[in-house]
Amino acid sequence: MATVDSLQTVRDLEPMILRHAVTAEGDRKMAPEVMSALVDTGLLRMWIPRALGGLEMAPNAALEVMEALARIDASTGWIVSNCVFITTLYQFLPAPVIEELLGDPKAVTCGTFVPPGTAHTTGDGYLVNGNWTFGSASHYATSLVTSNVLTDDNGPVMGEGGTPVNVIAFFAPKNAAFLDTWHTLGLRATGSINFTVENLYVTRDHSVVLGPWETTAGPFAAPLYRMGLIIDAVRIAQVGVGIAQGALEEFIELASAKTPAYTATLTADRATVQERVARAQALIQAGRHTLRATVAEAWESVQKGPRITGHTCVPMGLAASFALDAAVQAVDLLYESGGTTAFRDESPLQKRFRDLQTLRQNAIASWSRYESLGKLILGRQSDWAFHQL
Repeated sequence: MATVDSLQTVRDLEPMILRHAVTAEGDRKMAPEVMSALVDTGLLRMWIPRALGGLEMAPNAALEVMEALARIDASTGWIVSNCVFITTLYQFLPAPVIEELLGDPKAVTCGTFVPPGTAHTTGDGYLVNGNWTFGSASHYATSLVTSNVLTDDNGPVMGEGGTPVNVIAFFAPKNAAFLDTWHTLGLRATGSINFTVENLYVTRDHSVVLGPWETTAGPFAAPLYRMGLIIDAVRIAQVGVGIAQGALEEFIELASAKTPAYTATLTADRATVQERVARAQALIQAGRHTLRATVAEAWESVQKGPRITGHTCVPMGLAASFALDAAVQAVDLLYESGGTTAFRDESPLQKRFRDLQTLRQNAIASWSRYESLGKLILGRQSDWAFHQL
């Protein structure tokens, strides 16, 4: 499926996504009709290799689709971007397991690394225990992926630098218990519930020790899979840009129809509003173009170069934190300019504001990563482990 076809697919899905958005918000999970459509159109397979029936889309092409979905509905954009990123983690499993778990075109992979569970070494596998948060769309998963601290009879196993060794485990949702914990300010329809397992045996061929990684053979040896885990931060920020773009379009519609009480001037004709909407658009453009440019540079570098990790992830990491923060600033300007109309439940602006305030707290692309990236710039070790993977 070409990029243009995927964007047309998004446009075709827009009426259905919007039709179910209010119900999904109340149910606190994606509508089954929307999930079925996402599966059937292949949008959840954008970063699965072509050899495995995926689209293997170039990074910026897929990110554009994620933004387009988030412009329509933040929760849909989040779920697609999250599931698509998680599929890249299969590259470290044995080929038969990859084919088993990804061979089904209706496969839906969900998971979370927060907080890590435990994986206790036993025989030819691990006994996994955990209570993980942020299991977005796990109701629909065919496979779950979790992060776990490796333990033995003496406690946590420590790696280089005295940090715990982590194991990524893949297991079937039927082995997990799902908890109704997703009660939040925004992104309500993502269904990012907790799930738990207790003494679940996971074989070694369904697990992998967390990095450093470099796939040199098989369908995951293509340049796309050398973009590194930092692409996770980028896709989060791209969703933020999509939310902000949707807010801008909705504000323009509001401003063109509203005359504030006790005034005779349309909101769109007020100089202060014109200045704010221009600043908001500038922030959105700056975030989008920064992401696109840094991803394009990284994409060029991995065509013949090594996996992006350590200091080479700095440009994309900075772009992600910058773009997400710019999106937040833009929506703040628009929400403030919307007056009392903006905070009512029926206003799409208040939902954009809530969704983005929730998204901005994600540690992977938040402002707190500036310090972690600054350490790398200054030749220090990052305090964010995923920068080293």
